[in-house]
Amino acid sequence: MSGEGSSRELAEVRAIVDRTFLVRRITLAVFCAVALVVLGVPGFPFNPVFAVPFAWLLLTLPFHGLLRRQRTLRALQNVHAAFLAAEALLVSYLVHRLGGVEWIGVVFYLFTVVYANFFLPRWAAYAVTGVAVGGYAAVAFLQYLGVLPHIPFLSRPGTPPHRDPAYVVATVLVGGVGFYAVLAFTARAFAGLYARQAEALRARERALARLSAELLSAGEAERRRIARHLHDELGQELAAARWAIAAGDRDGAERILARAVEAMRTLARELRPPLLDELGLGPALRALGERVSRATGLPVDVDVPEDRFPPEVEVAAFRVVQEAVENARRHSGARRVTIRIGRVGENLVGEVADDGRGVPAPAGGGLGLPGMEEWVRSLGGELVLRSAPGRGTTVRFTIPIHGADPDR
Repeated sequence: MSGEGSSRELAEVRAIVDRTFLVRRITLAVFCAVALVVLGVPGFPFNPVFAVPFAWLLLTLPFHGLLRRQRTLRALQNVHAAFLAAEALLVSYLVHRLGGVEWIGVVFYLFTVVYANFFLPRWAAYAVTGVAVGGYAAVAFLQYLGVLPHIPFLSRPGTPPHRDPAYVVATVLVGGVGFYAVLAFTARAFAGLYARQAEALRARERALARLSAELLSAGEAERRRIARHLHDELGQELAAARWAIAAGDRDGAERILARAVEAMRTLARELRPPLLDELGLGPALRALGERVSRATGLPVDVDVPEDRFPPEVEVAAFRVVQEAVENARRHSGARRVTIRIGRVGENLVGEVADDGRGVPAPAGGGLGLPGMEEWVRSLGGELVLRSAPGRGTTVRFTIPIHGADPDR
């Protein structure tokens, strides 16, 4: 994935994680406040379980700070996995203090496991799930073996649970308000994420539909151009050659046929430059620059390596550069165009810059920009156009090479 795409995904995941931590803190703060109020009631028994919300709340502080400092998605996922694992261990202690397998302790792990399997890579999600399962199993079997004491869930000996205030408060807050609050937030967070993804998919489909219509129009326009070229130029040249042959002018016929052959070669080069297949991207782009300079007088500087790249990468890069140069020649009033191509890691990075009048931002309309973007995005890359009135236009693109064999 390209740098810009990774940054967007990192920002989106970070925003969701921030909201989950905010909900945790609000929920735990409510539990802490209730614990303080309840413990302040005269005669209300103290139980270490009331310290758990405070410890849990404190646990979120260092981990949230670490999460906000991560600059890559993998690093953020690793820290998030560590937090969820620590949370699962804390829940195991809470289950022990709340009666082990006697109550609904197994449900306490539910949201930790849900978050882990939604936000984390598969291996990290499985690891957190394993910590949760192992923690609960350890509490259950260690109590069964007598290694850990069994602690009845809050109620005092001789007091029915429904008449014990600690039991009633904990059951309502933890089993009712707590679970349903977290469940409601989880459902809304996931629904919001899916809604954004669905909208992005619909926007992509609309863009593809517009591009398809533009491609059909462009294809029809290209067919008209080729037909006009064949009729107006080659047709006339061949007709003139036939008349010259009929008149016995052999030399004139040969000159006319030579022009016709060159016109046919020019048309073939425009449709698919043979240098691109035979020698690669560098020679094809240098030939393109020379051809534009000869035809228009516009200087085109080309800085391209001799390296070979996978065929689909070379074709996409050539078409983007060809379109960008054509736009500079026809619309920008540029005095010079510069083409730069290079390999950066596993990406082909290119730039076409001119010193023309610039274009309004955002640049839209016509097949040019959407067509260039589609060439690049079809290979998992990204394209950015920067332009300002009087400051020229720069088209930058990045295409992943994916380690493909350029000779295949």
